[in-house]
Amino acid sequence: MLRHLSGSYRVHLGCFADDSVDRRHEGFVRQFCHSVFFARSERPPSRKAASAGLLNLGRSRHPVRDAALMAWVERVWNERRPTRVLALCPTMAPYALMRPDLPARRVLDRSDIGGDALNDGALNDGPPTDGWRPTQGIWRWLQARELRALMLLDQHRLAPWDASLLNSGPAVDRLRQLLPEVACRIHHVPDGIDTVRFSPGGHYAAPPSFDGRAIMLAGLPAAPGAGLADSGAHAEAASWFATQVLPKVLAVASDCRLVVASSGPAPPLPHPVGHSGVILATDVQDIRPWLAQATVVVAPFRTPNPRPVLEAMAMARPVVAAPGALGGYLEQIERDLWLAGEPADFAHAVLAALHPPLGTAVGRAARARIVAGHSWEAGLARLDAVLEGRAIPRAERARPITLG
Repeated sequence: MLRHLSGSYRVHLGCFADDSVDRRHEGFVRQFCHSVFFARSERPPSRKAASAGLLNLGRSRHPVRDAALMAWVERVWNERRPTRVLALCPTMAPYALMRPDLPARRVLDRSDIGGDALNDGALNDGPPTDGWRPTQGIWRWLQARELRALMLLDQHRLAPWDASLLNSGPAVDRLRQLLPEVACRIHHVPDGIDTVRFSPGGHYAAPPSFDGRAIMLAGLPAAPGAGLADSGAHAEAASWFATQVLPKVLAVASDCRLVVASSGPAPPLPHPVGHSGVILATDVQDIRPWLAQATVVVAPFRTPNPRPVLEAMAMARPVVAAPGALGGYLEQIERDLWLAGEPADFAHAVLAALHPPLGTAVGRAARARIVAGHSWEAGLARLDAVLEGRAIPRAERARPITLG
């Protein structure tokens, strides 16, 4: 983003540096900026304080501001008179709103608001009853409760902003309905995929070889215990596919193998390693070589996990996914992959994707879809339009490949 913005603007970057790892990148960042200020990060809140905020207790209406960063921002306002101001998170919002007497287009990134928390079911009074895992349902309900409280408390604070950005299409639609007075200033700028790094023409180190065709489970979860939405949901999806879908696939295509990758030395539980036709890849640091050798990529996740799906599509792999895995990207990319829910439908779709002419064609179309609408370049073009106050086109709904 900095490289892109530096081509059109003189960039002044003020930010918090969490630790020495952030500061090691300071030299690289400076080459794209006219001036830079790194403030020392505040101590992370304790678990007790975080829980108090979640339960609507002890929430501060005025976030703590860093005096040194405020002084630097004030100096930039006074000396440089910026015409465009971009706050990349709510923490930076107070700094971007300094000097309201000076004319500038001010834009706030609210990508912390997800589509799940804004859907009709999540905003009901009770916990959801259709969650795949009870703990996930309770967590989504708590997030939605917090969001409702924040909206009541902070909706007036959207007024000073010329534009607000969200990376979820459904979240944009829902927020426009909930806040009609600022609806025209809420825009969708999705997270992009590096289509140069995730390219089918890249040169990758060959992963360990095995006999047969690879059905790759999308994503690379962290080691066990890294998080509920990451390793736990990934492991359950792998187990479901290995027990419910893979036997149906092997009955027709016995040379196929389900490859489950993990960045840790051991897979998260419940893992399907003991099942026939499953290959476990541990200590994987780069998923691209495995994607490059995969014949089909599957994403049987019941909860949103779109990024590994987008990465596989960028690699021109045919993808079979559960609709719930795509989250806010469902309407935008559903034309260029297979959607399936039941085990029989999933197996049917995988067998169709294994067929070389069809699977290859769908993979190429998937790559084209990501390059056109979900690459870094596409996202930055939309950001340019928002910063300049130009209209940005709405992504058209694609017709899906469905089975059943």
